[in-house]
Amino acid sequence: MTIPLFKSYPALEKHVPWISLGQYPTPVQKLENLGRAVGYPELWIKRDDLSSNIYGGNKIRKLEFAIADALNKKKKYMITVGGIGTNHGLATTIHCNRAGIKTALVLIPQPITEKVQENLLLDQHFGADINVGRSTMEAYLRAVWVMLTHPNFYLLWAGGTSPLSTLGYVNAALELKQQIDAGLLPEPKYVFGATGSMGTTAGLIVGCRLAGLKSRIVGVKVSMDAYSNVKGTISLCNRTIQMMRKHDPSVPDMRFTASDFDLEPGFFGGEYGRVTPEGRAAVDLIKKTEGIGLETTYTGKTLAAMLDFIKKGGSPDGAPLLFWNTYNSVDYSETIKKCGGFKTLPKSAQWVFKENLISYLK
Repeated sequence: MTIPLFKSYPALEKHVPWISLGQYPTPVQKLENLGRAVGYPELWIKRDDLSSNIYGGNKIRKLEFAIADALNKKKKYMITVGGIGTNHGLATTIHCNRAGIKTALVLIPQPITEKVQENLLLDQHFGADINVGRSTMEAYLRAVWVMLTHPNFYLLWAGGTSPLSTLGYVNAALELKQQIDAGLLPEPKYVFGATGSMGTTAGLIVGCRLAGLKSRIVGVKVSMDAYSNVKGTISLCNRTIQMMRKHDPSVPDMRFTASDFDLEPGFFGGEYGRVTPEGRAAVDLIKKTEGIGLETTYTGKTLAAMLDFIKKGGSPDGAPLLFWNTYNSVDYSETIKKCGGFKTLPKSAQWVFKENLISYLK
């Protein structure tokens, strides 16, 4: 299997590590029912929730590069950071298992929801070394301890973002171009995606430029300023293109600035993982109209931003809008029922279950 990135720039394949973890291309489809409900016919979705039948979502594309790099460097442990309910941490745990690498998670407090509790139980089920801090400072101290006690580790920062892993979404944009060329969807005028650790957004910005797409990326801020900001996104774009050119001089020499994308801050809610009314309403609406499941931390807020854009007039010419679904749609509820409950968790994590929010475990 040769991915679009390597087809476009063959020299990269000789120098950039990559392994196959997902099923591509992920489908695109028109949101007919949602479009009718909101009065905007040209609504489309890119189904990265279907990127893997083991555990999907946007993290898989990043992990295909990061895990390959860890394997090349013969690392035995993957250490990564995230909120207590991190989808990234769970994806890393599950797919590192497939590659024979153990995972240590350093988890930072966030509002506790049903999804947070589900993910924590799944982290335990799939063998993660779970380290929960009651504060951000405590979590970082635990991170130091984890690194000291896990020799030969590979550090993957929050969200799995680095110039290397950002190639996953450079490749995704090239994949989108192939689908447009094949007539599977029209070229979108705007692409709405969640901006957490900036890697997905940066990759789409770079990839769309390389693909010759005029689509404008709208990153919907879902995390704190330290992790989601304009300056960091543009820096990541430029570092990614520089890394590509280092390995393949045929990659065009280009620079990115703040004018190359939009960062929408109005749907964050003030705290990572906080459920917002707009996000919840968006989750409920797409479930009702299209039968597609989202969550309230990333994709619900992103769809809410797109729906607000439409409510305010959308694109005056009615041009196509694309919602990039970065969630995982694999259902692990039956596995969670068999996990043994919160008492199987390390004691440092059991406080997360002060109240059980998982409806089917009550």
